[in-house]
Amino acid sequence: MVHIYFDAATNQTTGDNGIGVWMKTSDGTVSTFKQRVQGLTSVHAELAACAFALEQAHALEGETSFMLYSDAEVIVRALEQRFMKDASAKPLFLKALIAYDELPHVFIKWIPRAENRADSVAREALNGTV
Repeated sequence: MVHIYFDAATNQTTGDNGIGVWMKTSDGTVSTFKQRVQGLTSVHAELAACAFALEQAHALEGETSFMLYSDAEVIVRALEQRFMKDASAKPLFLKALIAYDELPHVFIKWIPRAENRADSVAREALNGTV
């Protein structure tokens, strides 16, 4: 099983966002992915991080089971319930939901922020740290 943590960091003053993914494949290989984006609300940034994580999952060959972890309860709940009320977030939500549904065996779990291994990766992306 592949374990994938995703997170977003947002600077409300500048409008900058960082999204990060921490991934451990079934053979134990750990990888991180990060991207800096701009102009997203915190919910939109979390959705972008989710979609980014799912892109990384789709790029893996030979993996069939995926466990995603997020500290964004609204994102976890939206994917589980297959519904998001926020109309402005629907395009990002649909992108993430389609990518989620296209994986063979995928699960998502809410975790406390302190347990999110992607938190530091997202903050690095926000701060421009390589």
